[in-house]
Amino acid sequence: MRPALITASLLTLSACGKIPTKLTTPPLPKVAIADIPAPPAPTIIVEKGSTLRDIAAAAYHSDTFSGFVGQLNGIPKPELLKAGATLKTPSLPVALRDAGLDPQYQPAANALSKAWADLSAILPDYLRVRDASGIRDGGRFALPEKIKKVLLTCAETLDAAINVLQHPGAGHVAPRATIGSFKEASTTLQSMAKGNVESFDYETFILEQKFGRGFTNLLLWVQNHHK
Repeated sequence: MRPALITASLLTLSACGKIPTKLTTPPLPKVAIADIPAPPAPTIIVEKGSTLRDIAAAAYHSDTFSGFVGQLNGIPKPELLKAGATLKTPSLPVALRDAGLDPQYQPAANALSKAWADLSAILPDYLRVRDASGIRDGGRFALPEKIKKVLLTCAETLDAAINVLQHPGAGHVAPRATIGSFKEASTTLQSMAKGNVESFDYETFILEQKFGRGFTNLLLWVQNHHK
């Protein structure tokens, strides 16, 4: 193609708005392990009748972290949980660090953990406002700025951490399952921040599942030597 034609083509594309703008990834927030609230106890003794879901809810604010608790403690199936057993329930970044997380990924793990801590703290307020609005599936309601800000900040934090995990160090493989879960969570958070309600009954539960699976798969990746 002649230079004049190339220039004309570029001008045409620009005029039509078809030249994409460069998207920037938000910076990864600096989060120390000490900034993340720890569970009530770093270890617990399993009581008779307790389940992995019960333990996960008490330690990590959602029973969707049951897979994380099981994987951390070498319990591949819930039915193998035994009363009287001692289980580890440290904070999420400590669990990952002690499982062998490469230090280059610790800042991302800390940021992801802080995002979950902030989100789990604000979700009850979100649900109260949503329920009081009378909204149903497919609708939109007005969110207080405080809640909206937390949701958007959590989404930005996920995006920043995902960017780190998408560029693993030498000899490592990107944790695709983890990245996929947190990408979906980020998309859901951005939609929720706009007041959108796709599924009144399952919206927040599915969001919690995405976080639970994201952390469980991240732990599996660490235990598998970042492969």
